[in-house]
Amino acid sequence: MLARLVRTIDARAPWLIPLVGGRLDLEIPAYMVSLALHSAFLVVLALVGRSVHEAASRAMIRGGVVDGKLADSESTFQDLDQKAEVPPVMAAAGSFAPTLAPTITSAPSSAGAVPVSSDAAAGGPELARVDVQRATELVVPTATVLGQNVSIKGNGAEHVEGVEGAVDRIAVEILRRLEQGKTLVVWAFDASGSLQAERERLRKHIEAIYTHIDQLDESHLAADKGLLTLVVAFGRDRKAMTPKPTAELPEVLEAIGSVPLDESGDEETFGTVAEVVRRWGRYKDGAGQAYRPMVIVVTDEVGDDEPRLEEAIELAQRAKVPVYVLGSQAIFGRTNGYMSYTDPRTKRFFPRVAVRQGPESARLEQIHLPFWYSGPQYEVLEAGFGPYALSRLASATGGIYFVTRFAGEHMGFDPLRMKEYRPDWVRRDQYEAAVTKSPLRMAVVNAAELMQEQQKLPGMPSLNFPAVEDPRFKDVMAFNQGIAERTAYTVEEALGPINAAAKLRDREASRRWQAHYDLIRGRLLAMKVRCYEYNWACARLKKDMPKFKEPRANTWRLVPDTSVQYSEKAAAAARDAERLLNRVIEEHPDTPWSLLARRELKDPFGFKWVEAYVPPPPPRNESAEARKKMAKKAEEKPVEPPKL
Repeated sequence: MLARLVRTIDARAPWLIPLVGGRLDLEIPAYMVSLALHSAFLVVLALVGRSVHEAASRAMIRGGVVDGKLADSESTFQDLDQKAEVPPVMAAAGSFAPTLAPTITSAPSSAGAVPVSSDAAAGGPELARVDVQRATELVVPTATVLGQNVSIKGNGAEHVEGVEGAVDRIAVEILRRLEQGKTLVVWAFDASGSLQAERERLRKHIEAIYTHIDQLDESHLAADKGLLTLVVAFGRDRKAMTPKPTAELPEVLEAIGSVPLDESGDEETFGTVAEVVRRWGRYKDGAGQAYRPMVIVVTDEVGDDEPRLEEAIELAQRAKVPVYVLGSQAIFGRTNGYMSYTDPRTKRFFPRVAVRQGPESARLEQIHLPFWYSGPQYEVLEAGFGPYALSRLASATGGIYFVTRFAGEHMGFDPLRMKEYRPDWVRRDQYEAAVTKSPLRMAVVNAAELMQEQQKLPGMPSLNFPAVEDPRFKDVMAFNQGIAERTAYTVEEALGPINAAAKLRDREASRRWQAHYDLIRGRLLAMKVRCYEYNWACARLKKDMPKFKEPRANTWRLVPDTSVQYSEKAAAAARDAERLLNRVIEEHPDTPWSLLARRELKDPFGFKWVEAYVPPPPPRNESAEARKKMAKKAEEKPVEPPKL
C-alpha cells in the first residue's frame, strides 16, 4: 500500500518526492516518513477535489434559468380595494420561497436556454432581471423528465406575477403529481363576498391551467381519467360543487361559476382542508384505482378557524396531500387589511371594510405607532409574505403559497432581498418557546402587542394654537398636551424592556429580528423625544406669553426643528434614535423596515414656534330645511358593513 501511495504521489505531484526523501530506503526516522507521506496524501486529495469542484462549477454555469409567465392579460384578482382598474404588476413585489426562485434546469440544448446577460452569469444584479417569456415560448421540460431536470420543492410562499404567473406554476405542480400516479385536484373556493367579483374571472385562468397541462403532457398522463378534479365551496359550511370527481373541464368550470355567496362572514378554511383530506385523501375510483390528491385553496383571508391549523397539517402530512394556496400578501405587522365592497343586493358601497389578512408571523412583531406631520402612515403595508397560518399550511405539507394579488398603493419589495427575512413558519408552541428563550424577541413582541392597542394611542396632537389672548388658548393647549403625555406614557411602557435587551442585540442571529429590534427601539426613542419636546415647547409658550409681530398673524404653529432643548438626556436619546434608524436603512435597504425608518427620520425631533395666518372658516348660510336634514342624518343609525 505504501508503494502504491508513492506511485500515486509520483504521478500526481512528482515535485513532492524530493520533499519526502525521494527514496524510501534512506535512513530516515519512521515517524518522519509517515508524517511526510500523510501530508502528501492530503495534498493529493485536495488537488483531486479541486478538479472535481471546477468540473461541477463548469456544468452549473452551462445550466439555464427558466422563470416563465403568461403574457399580460385581464387579472383574476383585483387589488385589495377592488378598484375597477387593476394596477400593473410590480416586478419587485410579492411573496417568496427561500429555495424556489429562480428554478435551475439543465438545458437540453443551446436552443432551449433562456439568454442570460454576462452580468447575470457573473452573479451580478442583472440575475434578478432575467427576460421573462410567454410560457408557450419556453422550452419547458415534459412531464416524463420534469422530476429529473427541475429542482422545485414546495416549502412556503412564492412570488408570482399575479394569477397569470401562478397558472403556469400550478400546471407544472399538477404535472409533477401526475408523474407519481393518477391525480385528484381539489379546488377549495372561499365563498365569502370579498371574492364574489373574482370567481367568474378566475374560471378563465382555471381553464388556462388545464390547457397548459394538455400542452405539456406529452406522455398523456392525464388521459383516460388520469387527472380528476373536484370543486368545493366553503364559508361557515362546506359544499362539494361537483357531485363526484370529474375529468370533464366544462363541469369544473360550471361548478366554479355556481359557488354560492356565503354571507356569514366566517371562513372555515382549515376545517375545510381537514375534511377534504379525510374524505378524499385516499380516493379510489369505481374500478379501485387509487389517486394522489392535492388541494388548492383560493382565498383572500386567513380563515376564522386557525385553531384547526395543526389538525389540517397533520392529516395532510399523514395522507401525503400537498396544499397550495392562491391568496393575498399579509399586512406587515397588522391583523387586518381593508377593501372596498359593494353589496350585490342593496348596491350600497362600503369604502373600508376590514378583512383579516395578517400578520405574516405567528404573533404581531411590529408596533403600531402613528407618524407625526404630513406624509403616509403606512397602516396597510404589504409584508412580502403570505399570512402565517396559510403559509405554514402550505410549507408544512409540501405545497406553495402563491401571492396572487398586488395593490398599486401598497409597497412592493424585492423578492431576492426579502428571502432572508422570512418569518418563522413553525408550530405556535415552537415559536413561543423560541421567543420565551430570548429576552430581545420577548421585548419585541410585547412592545408590538402593547402598541397595537390603538385606544392607548390618540394620534398626533395639534400643531396649531390660537393667540394667547384667545379664550380658547388654555383649553386647546391642555387638551393637546394631554395627548402628548398619554402617548409618552405608552411609549415608555414599551421602551423599558426594549432598552433592557440592548446588550443582546448583537447576539441575535436572525436578520428579521435584528431589523425588528432596531426599528422598534429607534421609533420609540424618537417618539419619546418628540413628546417631551412638544410639552416643553408648550410650557415655554404659556410661560413667555409672546405677542405676534406680524400684523396678520393669528395662530402659533409648531414646526420641526433639529435642536432638542428639553435636556441633555433628551438630546442623547435623539442621537440614539437617529443612529438606530440610520442603521436600519443601511443594513436592511429596500425592505419594510427601511421604509418605515426613512419615514420616521423625515422630520427632526425638536420643535420651534412660528407665527402663521389661518383664514377663518366661511360663514355657514344653511337653510332651516338643510339643518333639519343634517339633524335627521345624524340621528340615523349607521349601517353596519358586511362581514367579509
